[in-house]
Amino acid sequence: MSRGATREPAVLRRAPAVLVAALVVLTAALIGACGFGSGDSPVEIATAAPQPSSTPVPTTSLPADLGPVTHADPVFQPDGNRLATGLGLGTGFIQQVTTKDINLGSNPTWVTGASTPDGDVWVVALADGTVVGYQVPVGGQPVEINVPGERLIPGQPPVLAVQGSSVRLATTPANASPNSIPVYLTGSRAVYVDNLQRLTVLEPDGTLWRPDLEVLPDSRVVQISPEQVLVLAEPTDRYPHSSLGDNLEATTAVVVTVGVNEVETVYRSEDDVIESIAPLLADVDGDGIDDVALTVSNDREAWIVVASSTGGGVVATSDPVDRLLGWRQLVAVGPLGPNEEVEIVEILYPDDNGSVRFLSLVGSELPVVATRTGYRSHEFGSRNLEQVLAADVDRDGHIEVIVPTLDRQNIAGVRHGADGAVDMWSRPLGGTLATNIAVLTRPDGTLSIAAATLEGSLRIWQ
Repeated sequence: MSRGATREPAVLRRAPAVLVAALVVLTAALIGACGFGSGDSPVEIATAAPQPSSTPVPTTSLPADLGPVTHADPVFQPDGNRLATGLGLGTGFIQQVTTKDINLGSNPTWVTGASTPDGDVWVVALADGTVVGYQVPVGGQPVEINVPGERLIPGQPPVLAVQGSSVRLATTPANASPNSIPVYLTGSRAVYVDNLQRLTVLEPDGTLWRPDLEVLPDSRVVQISPEQVLVLAEPTDRYPHSSLGDNLEATTAVVVTVGVNEVETVYRSEDDVIESIAPLLADVDGDGIDDVALTVSNDREAWIVVASSTGGGVVATSDPVDRLLGWRQLVAVGPLGPNEEVEIVEILYPDDNGSVRFLSLVGSELPVVATRTGYRSHEFGSRNLEQVLAADVDRDGHIEVIVPTLDRQNIAGVRHGADGAVDMWSRPLGGTLATNIAVLTRPDGTLSIAAATLEGSLRIWQ
């Protein structure tokens, strides 16, 4: 198995003028709803056939003093690292954190949270594509609020555009994949995956740019910098794993530099596949430059690869495990060790009796240094990989892995301590986990967590 990396520059191709003009109408909703810059505004979609030079015309204006628009989605971190910054509200978590329950009256699929001057806002996507929102002041009671925006496609993750106390859905264009979560770059650009498996860069004037590559239809775009994104590309069905919703897996991880319109392959799996929908970007080796962590597999084995994000090749690989028993879910990279050593945390076989495993970089290897079994952070065939994260919820100065228990009725905090991986706490969900485990960080650095259940309730810890 070849695990080297190659450089493959290419030039982004501008969409033909006729295609661009036709898609301006489809993309107008994104330009208005997503709030490109503090002075932009919602737009009215034209009904007449557009001309090549036509641009959307704003119909209303948002107050300029609301500040810049920020975005929130279920993935939480734009770099794909499920490591939440900040601290929980109460020491001990079990005894001192307030729990709030909300009856949703329907089946939930995703939860997204955002902090506003008026309190926390939680938005829940339901199975039929509708959304419900709740504002929860710290120490106060939840109040249902209206969340403006277009109805979601069933199963589509909700992305929020937040401007001051205003929260609305940031609707992707009509040609976007329902699994796409847009990333917002400098110059008011949005990057998303369209329904023809193409990475698309949307300029604020409606112009579309696309690199010359095919990406996974459910690939999550990871942001490297205000000018660069990382995405999984060149899909294949050579191994019908089906763990993540279909038989397609990527074979390359590529960096797209939007400002100079270039594409570079930073990892190629050769005869193997990248078994994920998004890379994880973090500095694993401590050299100050982010690396790309990936799950790689074939029909027999699965292992973790860490490659340079600058095209410098493979940094390290783990020992393989038996792929026939399941796959490996990468969770986070950060100061997870007993003395805050940088470690990688994964869930081995997350669809069954999964193990939380901590890996540490030793030379070019990634040995397992601690493990604890009895968790299930994924349902086979689901594209929801956000049912596990890492954060210091109990304010003890150490980061825990927050993961559902095997029966998915509780969330537990697992820490790598001096004596190995141990359970620090466990909290009931009030039902069986149905959504992602969502987290938000407030301006003061405190955290709140929320998750919804199959029984139709939203539980919030704050």
